[in-house]
Amino acid sequence: MELTVLGCGDAFGNGGRNNTSFLVSNGSERVLLDCGTSTLIRLKHEGIDLESISTIIITHFHGDHYGGIPFFLISSMFENPRKNPLTIIGPEGVAKRVYDLQEAMYAGTAAKTLEMDLTYHEYTEGVPLELDGKVIKAWKAEHSLPSFPHMIRLEWEGKVVAFSGDTSWTEHLIPLSDVSDLFICECNFLDQVSFGHLGYSELLEKRELFNAKQIWLTHMANEVIESPDISLNRLTDGLKITF
Repeated sequence: MELTVLGCGDAFGNGGRNNTSFLVSNGSERVLLDCGTSTLIRLKHEGIDLESISTIIITHFHGDHYGGIPFFLISSMFENPRKNPLTIIGPEGVAKRVYDLQEAMYAGTAAKTLEMDLTYHEYTEGVPLELDGKVIKAWKAEHSLPSFPHMIRLEWEGKVVAFSGDTSWTEHLIPLSDVSDLFICECNFLDQVSFGHLGYSELLEKRELFNAKQIWLTHMANEVIESPDISLNRLTDGLKITF
Protein backbone atom coordinates (compact mmCIF):
# COMPACT_ATOMS: atom_id res chain seq x y z
CA MET A 1 0.00 0.00 0.00
CA GLU A 2 1.23 3.51 -0.74
CA LEU A 3 0.26 6.93 0.56
CA THR A 4 0.97 10.06 -1.48
CA VAL A 5 0.80 13.42 0.29
CA LEU A 6 -1.11 15.73 -2.03
CA GLY A 7 -1.28 18.39 0.64
CA CYS A 8 -0.40 18.62 4.32
CA GLY A 9 -0.80 22.33 4.95
CA ASP A 10 -2.99 24.26 7.32
CA ALA A 11 -5.81 26.62 6.34
CA PHE A 12 -3.33 29.49 5.91
CA GLY A 13 -0.92 27.77 3.52
CA ASN A 14 1.99 27.98 5.95
CA GLY A 15 5.23 26.74 4.45
CA GLY A 16 3.69 27.16 0.99
CA ARG A 17 1.94 23.83 1.45
CA ASN A 18 -1.23 22.70 -0.24
CA ASN A 19 -4.53 21.97 1.46
CA THR A 20 -5.03 18.63 3.18
CA SER A 21 -5.41 15.57 0.98
CA PHE A 22 -3.85 12.12 1.16
CA LEU A 23 -4.03 9.55 -1.63
CA VAL A 24 -4.03 5.90 -0.53
CA SER A 25 -3.38 3.32 -3.25
CA ASN A 26 -3.35 -0.47 -3.36
CA GLY A 27 -1.87 -0.42 -6.85
CA SER A 28 -5.09 -0.56 -8.84
CA GLU A 29 -7.56 1.52 -6.81
CA ARG A 30 -7.15 4.81 -5.00
CA VAL A 31 -8.88 6.49 -2.07
CA LEU A 32 -8.67 10.17 -1.08
CA LEU A 33 -8.59 11.09 2.59
CA ASP A 34 -9.87 14.68 2.52
CA CYS A 35 -10.01 16.81 -0.60
CA GLY A 36 -8.85 20.34 0.17
CA THR A 37 -9.21 23.12 -2.37
CA SER A 38 -5.84 22.52 -4.10
CA THR A 39 -6.37 18.76 -4.55
CA LEU A 40 -7.17 18.65 -8.29
CA ILE A 41 -4.03 20.67 -9.05
CA ARG A 42 -1.92 18.26 -7.02
CA LEU A 43 -3.53 15.20 -8.64
CA LYS A 44 -2.63 16.58 -12.05
CA HIS A 45 0.89 17.36 -10.86
CA GLU A 46 1.24 13.72 -9.81
CA GLY A 47 -0.27 12.47 -13.07
CA ILE A 48 -3.14 10.70 -11.29
CA ASP A 49 -6.13 9.64 -13.39
CA LEU A 50 -9.30 10.67 -11.55
CA GLU A 51 -10.98 7.47 -12.80
CA SER A 52 -8.65 5.45 -10.56
CA ILE A 53 -10.04 7.19 -7.46
CA SER A 54 -13.06 5.24 -6.27
CA THR A 55 -13.70 6.93 -2.93
CA ILE A 56 -13.33 10.30 -1.21
CA ILE A 57 -13.53 10.30 2.59
CA ILE A 58 -14.06 13.67 4.30
CA THR A 59 -13.19 14.40 7.93
CA HIS A 60 -15.11 17.67 8.27
CA PHE A 61 -16.68 20.57 6.41
CA HIS A 62 -13.91 23.15 6.24
CA GLY A 63 -12.67 24.37 2.86
CA ASP A 64 -9.11 23.17 3.30
CA HIS A 65 -10.48 19.64 3.82
CA TYR A 66 -13.42 19.33 1.41
CA GLY A 67 -13.33 22.48 -0.72
CA GLY A 68 -11.66 20.63 -3.59
CA ILE A 69 -14.65 18.41 -4.34
CA PRO A 70 -16.32 20.88 -6.76
CA PHE A 71 -13.12 21.05 -8.84
CA PHE A 72 -12.86 17.25 -8.82
CA LEU A 73 -16.49 16.97 -9.95
CA ILE A 74 -16.38 19.57 -12.73
CA SER A 75 -13.31 17.85 -14.16
CA SER A 76 -15.15 14.54 -13.92
CA MET A 77 -18.23 15.99 -15.65
CA PHE A 78 -16.85 18.27 -18.34
CA GLU A 79 -13.13 17.79 -18.92
CA ASN A 80 -12.95 13.99 -18.85
CA PRO A 81 -16.48 12.61 -18.36
CA ARG A 82 -16.29 9.99 -15.67
CA LYS A 83 -17.14 6.38 -16.50
CA ASN A 84 -16.49 4.73 -13.13
CA PRO A 85 -18.70 5.15 -10.04
CA LEU A 86 -17.57 7.50 -7.29
CA THR A 87 -18.34 7.25 -3.58
CA ILE A 88 -18.12 10.22 -1.21
CA ILE A 89 -18.14 9.45 2.51
CA GLY A 90 -18.42 12.02 5.27
CA PRO A 91 -20.22 13.24 8.37
CA GLU A 92 -23.97 13.64 8.66
CA GLY A 93 -25.36 15.78 5.85
CA VAL A 94 -22.45 15.17 3.46
CA ALA A 95 -24.64 14.93 0.34
CA LYS A 96 -26.32 18.29 0.94
CA ARG A 97 -23.07 19.96 1.93
CA VAL A 98 -21.35 18.84 -1.27
CA TYR A 99 -24.38 19.76 -3.41
CA ASP A 100 -24.62 23.25 -1.87
CA LEU A 101 -20.86 23.82 -2.17
CA GLN A 102 -20.93 22.71 -5.81
CA GLU A 103 -23.68 25.20 -6.59
CA ALA A 104 -21.93 27.99 -4.69
CA MET A 105 -18.62 27.40 -6.47
CA TYR A 106 -19.98 26.67 -9.95
CA ALA A 107 -23.56 27.86 -10.24
CA GLY A 108 -25.69 25.64 -12.42
CA THR A 109 -23.51 22.52 -12.08
CA ALA A 110 -24.91 20.97 -8.89
CA ALA A 111 -27.94 19.50 -10.63
CA LYS A 112 -25.67 17.83 -13.17
CA THR A 113 -23.94 15.89 -10.37
CA LEU A 114 -27.25 14.03 -9.96
CA GLU A 115 -26.63 12.51 -13.38
CA MET A 116 -23.31 11.04 -12.27
CA ASP A 117 -22.81 7.57 -10.82
CA LEU A 118 -22.20 9.24 -7.48
CA THR A 119 -23.09 7.68 -4.13
CA TYR A 120 -22.93 9.27 -0.70
CA HIS A 121 -22.51 7.53 2.65
CA GLU A 122 -22.54 9.01 6.14
CA TYR A 123 -20.36 7.49 8.82
CA THR A 124 -21.51 7.28 12.43
CA GLU A 125 -19.22 7.32 15.44
CA GLY A 126 -18.70 3.83 16.81
CA VAL A 127 -20.36 2.07 13.86
CA PRO A 128 -17.97 0.58 11.27
CA LEU A 129 -18.96 1.39 7.69
CA GLU A 130 -18.10 -1.49 5.34
CA LEU A 131 -17.94 -0.72 1.61
CA ASP A 132 -16.25 -2.63 -1.21
CA GLY A 133 -13.67 -4.34 0.98
CA LYS A 134 -12.94 -1.21 3.01
CA VAL A 135 -13.89 -0.52 6.61
CA ILE A 136 -14.19 3.12 7.70
CA LYS A 137 -14.41 3.95 11.39
CA ALA A 138 -15.00 7.42 12.78
CA TRP A 139 -14.60 9.21 16.09
CA LYS A 140 -15.73 12.74 16.90
CA ALA A 141 -12.92 15.29 16.95
CA GLU A 142 -12.50 18.37 19.14
CA HIS A 143 -12.68 21.10 16.53
CA SER A 144 -15.12 23.71 15.19
CA LEU A 145 -18.53 22.19 15.95
CA PRO A 146 -20.36 23.58 12.87
CA SER A 147 -17.88 21.68 10.67
CA PHE A 148 -19.01 18.28 12.09
CA PRO A 149 -15.37 17.30 12.82
CA HIS A 150 -14.29 13.66 12.89
CA MET A 151 -11.20 11.49 12.92
CA ILE A 152 -11.18 8.59 10.49
CA ARG A 153 -9.58 5.18 10.26
CA LEU A 154 -9.38 3.29 6.96
CA GLU A 155 -8.89 -0.48 7.13
CA TRP A 156 -8.16 -1.89 3.68
CA GLU A 157 -6.52 -5.12 2.56
CA GLY A 158 -5.01 -5.80 5.96
CA LYS A 159 -3.55 -2.30 6.35
CA VAL A 160 -4.70 0.55 8.58
CA VAL A 161 -4.37 4.29 7.99
CA ALA A 162 -5.51 6.50 10.87
CA PHE A 163 -6.01 10.24 10.40
CA SER A 164 -6.76 12.70 13.18
CA GLY A 165 -8.36 15.34 10.97
CA ASP A 166 -8.32 18.65 12.85
CA THR A 167 -8.61 18.25 16.61
CA SER A 168 -7.34 19.25 19.99
CA TRP A 169 -6.50 16.49 22.46
CA THR A 170 -9.15 13.81 22.95
CA GLU A 171 -8.93 10.28 24.28
CA HIS A 172 -10.44 9.17 20.97
CA LEU A 173 -6.97 9.52 19.43
CA ILE A 174 -5.89 6.39 21.31
CA PRO A 175 -8.31 3.87 19.74
CA LEU A 176 -8.05 5.72 16.43
CA SER A 177 -4.32 5.01 16.20
CA ASP A 178 -4.33 1.58 17.82
CA VAL A 179 -2.52 -1.07 15.75
CA SER A 180 -2.30 1.29 12.78
CA ASP A 181 0.32 0.98 10.08
CA LEU A 182 0.29 4.72 9.51
CA PHE A 183 -0.99 7.38 11.91
CA ILE A 184 -1.28 10.87 10.44
CA CYS A 185 -1.72 13.35 13.25
CA GLU A 186 -2.29 17.07 13.10
CA CYS A 187 0.21 19.26 14.96
CA ASN A 188 -0.57 22.92 14.49
CA PHE A 189 1.48 24.36 17.36
CA LEU A 190 4.76 23.81 19.18
CA ASP A 191 3.77 24.47 22.79
CA GLN A 192 0.46 26.27 22.63
CA VAL A 193 -2.63 24.46 23.90
CA SER A 194 -5.75 25.64 22.14
CA PHE A 195 -9.18 24.26 21.32
CA GLY A 196 -9.33 22.75 17.87
CA HIS A 197 -5.67 21.89 17.32
CA LEU A 198 -2.83 19.91 18.87
CA GLY A 199 0.60 21.05 20.02
CA TYR A 200 3.88 19.18 19.62
CA SER A 201 4.76 19.25 23.34
CA GLU A 202 1.36 17.78 24.10
CA LEU A 203 1.87 14.99 21.58
CA LEU A 204 5.27 14.12 22.99
CA GLU A 205 3.73 13.72 26.45
CA LYS A 206 1.10 11.35 25.02
CA ARG A 207 3.42 9.53 22.62
CA GLU A 208 3.46 6.25 24.56
CA LEU A 209 -0.35 6.01 24.33
CA PHE A 210 -0.20 5.56 20.55
CA ASN A 211 0.24 2.04 19.21
CA ALA A 212 1.20 2.90 15.64
CA LYS A 213 4.00 1.62 13.42
CA GLN A 214 4.58 5.08 11.96
CA ILE A 215 3.49 8.52 13.19
CA TRP A 216 3.60 11.47 10.82
CA LEU A 217 2.73 15.08 11.63
CA THR A 218 0.53 17.22 9.37
CA HIS A 219 -1.34 20.57 9.40
CA MET A 220 1.69 22.38 10.83
CA ALA A 221 2.13 26.10 11.35
CA ASN A 222 5.49 27.63 10.45
CA GLU A 223 6.83 27.24 13.99
CA VAL A 224 6.48 23.46 13.70
CA ILE A 225 7.66 23.27 10.07
CA GLU A 226 10.80 25.27 10.83
CA SER A 227 11.70 23.95 14.29
CA PRO A 228 15.01 22.01 14.45
CA ASP A 229 13.86 20.21 17.60
CA ILE A 230 11.10 17.95 16.25
CA SER A 231 11.77 14.23 16.73
CA LEU A 232 8.56 12.94 15.14
CA ASN A 233 8.29 12.61 11.37
CA ARG A 234 6.91 15.61 9.48
CA LEU A 235 4.99 15.26 6.23
CA THR A 236 5.82 17.32 3.15
CA ASP A 237 3.80 17.75 -0.04
CA GLY A 238 4.67 15.10 -2.61
CA LEU A 239 6.05 12.62 -0.09
CA LYS A 240 5.27 8.95 -0.82
CA ILE A 241 5.15 6.42 2.02
CA THR A 242 5.00 2.68 1.47
CA PHE A 243 3.46 0.70 4.33
